[in-house]
Amino acid sequence: MGEDRTEASPAGPGEHAGRTAEPETELELLVHGVGGTTPQRMLGDPRTVRVTGDDTAAVFRRAEDTGTGPAGRQHRPGPVREAYVWCNLTSGDGSRALWLLLLPFMVVNLAHWMRPAGPARPRTVRLYGLLVRLAALTLTVLLVAAACEVALDLVAWQCAGTHACVRRHSWLAFLEPAGPGAPAGSGGWWSTPGRRIALAGALPTALTALLWYLSHRTWRAYESHQPLSAAPLPGSDGARPHVGGPGRGTRSPVPGAHGLVDPGIPVPDVREPAPGSVGARPGTGGPVPGVGGFVPGSDGVRPGTGGPDRDTQDPEPGAEGLDPDDDIPVRGAHPPPPDGHGPGRGAPTVPPQAPGPAPDTHRPGPGTAGPERSQDGPTPHGSALARPGFWYGRRLVARLRAAHTAAGLLTVAGAVVVPAVRFDHRGAGPAPLDLLGRLLTAALLVCATAVVVVVCRRGRSECRLDQRLDRHLVRALPLAALALLLLGVLYAGWSRPGWRSTGRLPGDPAFGALMPAQGLLVLALAAVAGYLHRRRPDPRAGMRGLGGPAVALLACALGGVISGGVAQRVADWLDGTRALLPGPPVLLTWQASAIPPLLVVLLLLTAALATRTARLARAERDRVRREHPGEPEDRSRTRAIAHARAMATLTDRAPLVLAVVTATTLVLGSAALAGALATGETPAGAARRSHHLVRAVAETSQALGSWLVGLGFLLFVTWGRRAYKDASARRTIGILWDVGTFWPRAAHPFAPPCYAERAVPDLTWRMATWIRRTGGRLVLSGHSQGSVLAAAAAWQLPPSVRGRVALLTYGSPLERLYGRWFPAHFGPPALAALHHDIACWRNLYRRTDPIGGPVRVPVRVPARAPDTTAADVDHAPLRDPLAYGRSLDHPLPAPVLGHSDYQSDPAFSRERSRLLTRLRQSPWPPDRVPDQGTRS
Repeated sequence: MGEDRTEASPAGPGEHAGRTAEPETELELLVHGVGGTTPQRMLGDPRTVRVTGDDTAAVFRRAEDTGTGPAGRQHRPGPVREAYVWCNLTSGDGSRALWLLLLPFMVVNLAHWMRPAGPARPRTVRLYGLLVRLAALTLTVLLVAAACEVALDLVAWQCAGTHACVRRHSWLAFLEPAGPGAPAGSGGWWSTPGRRIALAGALPTALTALLWYLSHRTWRAYESHQPLSAAPLPGSDGARPHVGGPGRGTRSPVPGAHGLVDPGIPVPDVREPAPGSVGARPGTGGPVPGVGGFVPGSDGVRPGTGGPDRDTQDPEPGAEGLDPDDDIPVRGAHPPPPDGHGPGRGAPTVPPQAPGPAPDTHRPGPGTAGPERSQDGPTPHGSALARPGFWYGRRLVARLRAAHTAAGLLTVAGAVVVPAVRFDHRGAGPAPLDLLGRLLTAALLVCATAVVVVVCRRGRSECRLDQRLDRHLVRALPLAALALLLLGVLYAGWSRPGWRSTGRLPGDPAFGALMPAQGLLVLALAAVAGYLHRRRPDPRAGMRGLGGPAVALLACALGGVISGGVAQRVADWLDGTRALLPGPPVLLTWQASAIPPLLVVLLLLTAALATRTARLARAERDRVRREHPGEPEDRSRTRAIAHARAMATLTDRAPLVLAVVTATTLVLGSAALAGALATGETPAGAARRSHHLVRAVAETSQALGSWLVGLGFLLFVTWGRRAYKDASARRTIGILWDVGTFWPRAAHPFAPPCYAERAVPDLTWRMATWIRRTGGRLVLSGHSQGSVLAAAAAWQLPPSVRGRVALLTYGSPLERLYGRWFPAHFGPPALAALHHDIACWRNLYRRTDPIGGPVRVPVRVPARAPDTTAADVDHAPLRDPLAYGRSLDHPLPAPVLGHSDYQSDPAFSRERSRLLTRLRQSPWPPDRVPDQGTRS
């Protein structure tokens, strides 16, 4: 990373030599945003010490704050500052360059998380996830089928079977069949068509193995870190006095949320329940929250929810209890009565759990009363990010990895077996081979059905930390597919006199079946997403809840265009301009030919957006002049500020851009499919007898499409090679993954790894251990994507820690990007609930920031204290630049900062101080009750 770092013990800062006996009471934990940075820049000090973590992600402090500096420990005004540096999770070693191959998989994985909120529609939510997983499976088959098209069809079947093509490519000479008039069997051993395609099958098999290896390796490196709920904190068996304010005593160890036993932090008194109630707190109407965990003897009622603990079982899909896709209660679960106050008398109870982590799924905030069930599932916080198992998807990723690996191997096996089966079925081969081919085809179909069942059978399990692994399935399914592939290779390689390779490889209709299947899945996904959006309309949701289907369509289109373009370029390289080979399937050529029309539409859209932005910039000039009265006008300065503000609004036009691109892609894709099925020829061939203008457009589109995809593929490879050698290029690529790989791999196991499954546990463990050790107060300070990580970590904290944490976000895309495109997890109810759960929250943004914006959480006044002044989350837009012209404080022109350098604004230190003041003044637990905005 290049930081000037003093080596220190990996122990926490409280254990460094030279530290004074005075305890820490206030801490600011900084989390950087996209692109990464260094701890020196975050902390504003050239000497930093890593206090915990490794070379991938770590927490740093100033050397003076740890006592390892030359002058020992020095006291500074304000809180002790720490920096969590996670940029190496997305821009570390050179293997990140291989992630470029996984771009379509990353895009389809995003579609899983972009669904609208599903109010009391668990089956519909489950169906949405199922459709996305099936679409992801078709992408794997498409990628491997494209590799089979290049290796088996174009190289081994067409080129190696044509003498003129072999003469142009001498490296294929050992595959060349016997010449015309030569006796049978006079060619080399590899010259028979079956052996040629069996040998060429090694390439797509190696690609499948590479995808499996990358998924397995990245899981162990990034996503195998268990969250805070996995185990109790070390040394949590004894009680200790707390560091606190008035009215706070000591307490004994109490089973806490996530297995966290926090004796150093005061909690509400656990009173005797009223007669006839179950764990009720007097005056609230709800059960005792404790520290958010299961309290033995509470009759199975989760504190703060009023409902039974439904996390103790993990039934299979379709069974009674929880929906495995999102752990949503389905049939057999016990819904609350119409008044919404949990189960009545006689409701089934859950026996106390054995010693171990408490199944605190909901983790209600202090003072929570009533069930407060979310309409998206049993999460009172309005977001599934608060569930204990959200950031640990080992079981699902392992199942999907096995299924997709088997699907890739079966695709190769089918490409190898089908041509031989067709030859034998015509009676040209021996009868035993015909029977063997039929049995092998049936076995392939049975195994393919098993793959589909495995993909459909189980979704994510989030309400509990699911550490089980379906070992038999994970091992047996890929091994069975591999065994069938080996049998297929032996079957295809058997000697068949008289077999010649002519035309295209049999089995081309597979591409014609994949594209309509993907289209049907996307249309069904759009219908489900539209239904969910209508159940809970959200005017801020992107494309009215259809963002997920749109992204899924773009993922399928991206996979199809890449497949068609690569196949077309390889065909041109093998054949040149001699037209010796039939070429790739016509559908792939039609797909590549759709690129030029799509680029024309994008150019027109860009021109329209540029015109609108120019008009908006002219309107902003008047506003800029009004904001600086009495100062001499600088027209160039005014134009620069107005232009920055206008450009920042382009982010809000993303729904329009995606809608236009999606609609154009759908129309062009449908036209390509119809043209390929209707004519059976390439676009240029189909237009051969048409008007000369139509013929010119078809030929130009086909040629340009082939060259554009080829050029894009070369740039793709060049960028990957540069990223392998250049750290700055890896960081640029890392920015793409910062946005796309925040979410776990819920739909596609070959997508790039989710860095948040490492970063969120890191942050929660650091905050929980520091607060437990010191009893102090903490400001969690996140910039840009770091604010999203900070919010996710705050949701994962147990109430005993969450009440001592203030959230400071700046340049945050929480509402502007995540709230609009991921409404089920960052919609208005979720952000309002986050505001309710933590002690206090403040958000800073600028009008010139293209990424950050307001979070739009309404002002909330506690019902029990209506005279209390509650601060709004959003600060007024910060001035940017800090000064319009030259002044005594700014003798040089102040820059337009946009998305960067929020900490240089005086408002940053001021708001951080106010948050700490509110933490000091607020009682524990906060005297708050949930309002209607957080119940939803």
